[in-house]
Amino acid sequence: MSKLLSLAIILALAALTAFANIGGLDVYALDEAKNAEAARAMFESGNYVVPMYNGDLRTDKPPLHYYFMSAGYTLFGVNAVGARFFSSLFAVLTVLMTFLFARKHFGDKEAIYSSLVLISSLHFNLQMHMSVPDPYLIFFLTWAFYSFYDAYKSNNKWALLQFYFAIGCGILTKGPIGLALPGISVVVFLFINKDFKWKTIWRLQPFGGVLLSLLVAFPWYYQVHLATEGQWTDEFFFKHNFSRFSDAMEGHKGIFLLTFGYVFLLGFLGVIPFVFQSIKKTFKQPRNQAQLWIMIAISVIIIFFAFSSTKLPNYTTPSYPLIALLVGVYLSTIRNEWMNITWNRLGLWIYSIVLIAFPVGVYFGLKADPLLESEARVSYYFVTLSLVGIASIFSIFKRNIDLALKSIFTGWLVMILLFFFFAYPPVDARNPVSRTRDIINPEAKLIAYQRLNPAFVFEYERVINRYDNLSDIQQVVNSNNQGYIISRTDFKDELLQIDGLKVEAEVKDIFENPTTLILSWGSN
Repeated sequence: MSKLLSLAIILALAALTAFANIGGLDVYALDEAKNAEAARAMFESGNYVVPMYNGDLRTDKPPLHYYFMSAGYTLFGVNAVGARFFSSLFAVLTVLMTFLFARKHFGDKEAIYSSLVLISSLHFNLQMHMSVPDPYLIFFLTWAFYSFYDAYKSNNKWALLQFYFAIGCGILTKGPIGLALPGISVVVFLFINKDFKWKTIWRLQPFGGVLLSLLVAFPWYYQVHLATEGQWTDEFFFKHNFSRFSDAMEGHKGIFLLTFGYVFLLGFLGVIPFVFQSIKKTFKQPRNQAQLWIMIAISVIIIFFAFSSTKLPNYTTPSYPLIALLVGVYLSTIRNEWMNITWNRLGLWIYSIVLIAFPVGVYFGLKADPLLESEARVSYYFVTLSLVGIASIFSIFKRNIDLALKSIFTGWLVMILLFFFFAYPPVDARNPVSRTRDIINPEAKLIAYQRLNPAFVFEYERVINRYDNLSDIQQVVNSNNQGYIISRTDFKDELLQIDGLKVEAEVKDIFENPTTLILSWGSN
């Protein structure tokens, strides 16, 4: 296979999975809806300095992803495709960078395997389907990690410029983490490589480089600081950075090992029989300095977030392209003799049994949820993974590693497409926004009491005022002929104290405990 053809096939597969049905799923997840709505507010107002969500200052993240989503809205309109288009595009670009870096420093076969490992990660594709900052951070950090090594190895000034520029974009995407992760990785790499010398430091130009990174991000940070009189700066840095690291926020806490579970079981379930062997082999004898650098960068990312008090599955996703490269390099070296090792066969046996049982687990998992039990039939799509498990067992008996790898990659790629086009849409359609579209008149007054699902704000493309007092609700009802109140069933009894309110719907949130409550008044 020619180099051009292999690259074309990889890009086609990456685009197929990254863009799979991005317009067919509601912008419903809490973080996704808030970010998509903040981008819409910026797009509609033309104010690209101060992020706003539902009429309030949004201090969670810097704005670079809002800018790309605004560009998406310009191209495709204010909808799911517009919100997600550039997330998916950056997924393809991340795969492209991984392919080119692996081919340059390892070889053609390594590049193909590395790309396939990344493309066949369901969680990677899930993350890159969302209108959140993480797809952009993944891309910019991957760019930074790869360009640093090119600059270090060849003294390439253009690569060094890319390294610091990518860091600046990372800072403008998610804040200090865009500088901290590459910076710590570089220091650790130089120490381990016994090259923490003034000559090397001078060659890498850290002072001028960091200044360039800050120049990319600083103008906006300065403008938003002035525009909000320091409020955005205080809340972002102290609440959404330092506090998230030192204290668990929003109930997202867990033990140290939870971070490792997120990475390896969630991110790389498809190739889990080979992940730990690839790490072990790299630790024992790195193939070259590039592999050592990748291993250090992975370790820094995972350990950094393992020590963070707030733990979320998306935090460690910047390590995914790097882990995919490490696993891909390992897979390129193994032959049928791999099957002769007892522990390797045992791991593949366990993996195969898990995959065979996968649709059963999905079926009973959905059946256990009263909201989703009617959609348990989607578990049939996961029979694809059972077939992968059966093929893997057959490959064990045949001592044929190529058969195992081909079945694993093919099966997971098919599964990802089935998931986004067929398995998840019926589940997604059970969300409260989808199930109340025919109930709510979009022209009527919309307000909220106590708690508001942010997906409604993006759906109806307007500020939905939220009130905490019944007296305020009563005043709005009295001054408008008709309208709707969006709340939760926790507040149903107190809301029904107001005369004229009628319950229109009670819809439980998907995979969450709250139940959305829709009440109406007047003639709707």
